[in-house]
Order: sequence, then C-alpha cells, then structure tokens
Amino acid sequence: MKLSEIKDKKPLVFNYANYVTPQFVANVVNVIGGSPIMARELEEFPDLVAASDAVVINSGTWRRSELLETIKLAQLANQAGKVVVLDPVAVGIPSRSLPVTALMADAQVDIIRGNAAEIAWFAGVDFSSQGIDATGDGDVRKIAILAAKKTGAIIALSGKQDVISDGHTTRTIDVDVPLLATNVGTGDALSALIGTYNSDGISIENTMRAMATMKLAGVKASKKVKTPGFFVNQLLDELYLLSENELDAFINGGGIHD
Repeated sequence: MKLSEIKDKKPLVFNYANYVTPQFVANVVNVIGGSPIMARELEEFPDLVAASDAVVINSGTWRRSELLETIKLAQLANQAGKVVVLDPVAVGIPSRSLPVTALMADAQVDIIRGNAAEIAWFAGVDFSSQGIDATGDGDVRKIAILAAKKTGAIIALSGKQDVISDGHTTRTIDVDVPLLATNVGTGDALSALIGTYNSDGISIENTMRAMATMKLAGVKASKKVKTPGFFVNQLLDELYLLSENELDAFINGGGIHD
C-alpha cells in the first residue's frame, strides 16, 4: 500500500500494544493516515479483528496470563485473512522467548519486526541482547535472510541498517538516524507502521515502504532538532507532512539496495 492509499483508505490497525508506548504508537499510525485501535480484552477480539485491516502484537510487557489471549488473537486474524505483525521485544532473554515460541507454534505470524539481536534469535545466531537495544558485529543482512527462511515470515530488521527479507528477496536501507534509537517506542511504532502498510496485502515492497517512511521522517526531523525530547515531536510532524513524492525520491535515491 502506498502512503496516498493509506490516507484515502484509513486502514484500521489493531494493536495489542505494550503498556509503555501505546499513545506514541497510536499517534504514529494516526498521523500517516491510518486508524489505530488498542485493546487487550479477549471478549473484544472477534469484533475488533473482523473490523480491522491488520493486527500488530507487541510482546514488550506480556504477562503469563495473557499468552492464551495473544494466541487467540493471532488465530482469529489468521482465520480472517488479516496480516499479523509480531514485535518480539527482547526475545533473546529466555523468559521472553517462551511466549513467542508458543505463539508461533499455534498461529501464523506474517511479519516479524525487531532489532538485530531479536532477529538473530529467530535465526539461531548468537548476538548481544540488552532489552530493546542491540549491539554486535554480525552481518545483519545474513541474519535477516536466515531468520526469514527459518520462520517463513517476512523479516523487518531495524537499526543503523534496515534489512527486509523473505529469505529470497532482500532489501536494505543504508541510512542511519541515531536519534531514532534514543526514544523508546520508535521500534514499536515502526511495527505498527508495517502493519498499516501491509493492510491490503503482505509484501516485501509494503514492508520496505513502511521502514523507509520512518527512516525518512527521522532524517528530516534530525536536520531540524538535535535532542531526543524535541526529536520525538518533530518526528510526528515529519510523518504527518511526508508526501508520496518525497518517499519515492528517498526510495529511489540510492540509499535502498537489493
């Protein structure tokens, strides 16, 4: 889906959000033209999934008691033919990997968005994992490709270099925006953007456009402000003001490669 189509169609994006960043996530979906909804009550899931165009599950503040709820949510989305995006926060930590393993055993996840350490877990590759942050010198392109092949999902690896892969086709965005990493919630919001862009069909192209949207808005915001507090507000403004022509120029301008 293109940015102009999002603004025209206003897809409803159901976010099973964590407790830390729901307002920022909702704002990001809203300013690009989508319609966010947040819910965690099992009784609401059938109606909300039926009404939604995409489902995004964030495991950042999962509780054991909520595992069956998230599995049921993903299954309902699968049955309804809705895209399921998983944001597996800190999945490399054993207590965080158990619910992710259970979810993926009982439901289909179409797209996984994470940092290098999180995606490395799906690839079975050792990588430093420190909560939402990730450090290491692994080849992130190879990690993303391997994770895609092992999971059958499209992988959206975000960081200094973004990598999008289904195991066969791979795109990279070689643009670093350090201020994106200074604000908790930009990754969560990116996962919701990915759900928004894939709400009319799951593809590498749609996922790449979502990641390019966040990266370009970050580039524009960081040219105007230099500190984290001002940056997060400027980022919302740049997402709101972003045009299709600007996005296409960024995608075709040399920073994105196969």
